[in-house]
Amino acid sequence: MNKRIAIIGAGLSGLCVARDLSAHADVVLFEKSRGVGGRMSTRYADPFYFDHGTQYFTARTQAFTDFLAPLIEEAVIGAWRGDVADLQLGQRPSLHQWSEPHWVATPHMNSLCKHLAQGLDVRLSVEVAPLSQRHNGRWLMRDRDGHDLGAFDWVVSTAPAVQTLRLLDQAMDNASPLHASRMKGCYALMIGLRQRWDHPWIAAKVRDNPIAWIAVNSTKPHRDHAITSLVVHSDNDWAEQHIDEAVEDIQPILISQFEALTGMDVRKADYLTTHRWRYALVGETGGAGFMLDPNHHTAATGDWASVSRIEEVWHNAKTLAKEILALV
Repeated sequence: MNKRIAIIGAGLSGLCVARDLSAHADVVLFEKSRGVGGRMSTRYADPFYFDHGTQYFTARTQAFTDFLAPLIEEAVIGAWRGDVADLQLGQRPSLHQWSEPHWVATPHMNSLCKHLAQGLDVRLSVEVAPLSQRHNGRWLMRDRDGHDLGAFDWVVSTAPAVQTLRLLDQAMDNASPLHASRMKGCYALMIGLRQRWDHPWIAAKVRDNPIAWIAVNSTKPHRDHAITSLVVHSDNDWAEQHIDEAVEDIQPILISQFEALTGMDVRKADYLTTHRWRYALVGETGGAGFMLDPNHHTAATGDWASVSRIEEVWHNAKTLAKEILALV
């Protein structure tokens, strides 16, 4: 009889682990959101679409390059090209080109995760309750409302470290890389304009400001270039200082800084909203890449596990799947 493995979270980590395990076990993914993607999510506000988490990724290893090759061939992945600005209040903007290819999923960032989810058993809008009971060596899983989700030989969490610690509190050893991980938050301001983008840059790095990054999402490949979709990311340290403040108080600050940096008036934009990412970027990490507990049959990986680069997340997920396969 095949082993049953539950994976909590259907972002890139969870989907990559699931794909590698699914040929050898019965795998079910539980995702509390309405769609797959995690940090690679896309906000839909027709006609505007915002990659409000991960903006792009790079490939610096042969293994990840090989993984991307067929996706590029199938147009699931495309190169994001154009000038990038360096912005600072009181300084004249300077433009430069990226020194390496910057890849994005098309037509939206979550398209990669949707592609990887094909053929997998993904159950959306399910919030898993903390593990607490085993029967005949299997974890009996329930959702937050107490509904039975089934019995599983292994449980893998790809949720943020704080959430994983809560989920696996009674299902893991006390010492693990999870306890050493610290994540920093981020605010994402999304601006939609029913007009074509007319500035000479596709993205901007911002210095000495509550804003750290501006991306013109509508300049990415296979997007609608007749409109403008902007994602403005706050500085992570600044976000941490304001992480528990009301989003409606944060948004005017980001708008004011954006207008000062760009000279644009967006207070009457066609779409304006702000999202809080409480766990956006690794601040401190145990450096292990994943947690694996053979005694409890639990494991974890995700953005918290080493660094937040998509390539590192992918490598960690692949390595963890290989380690689990050696044990099941």
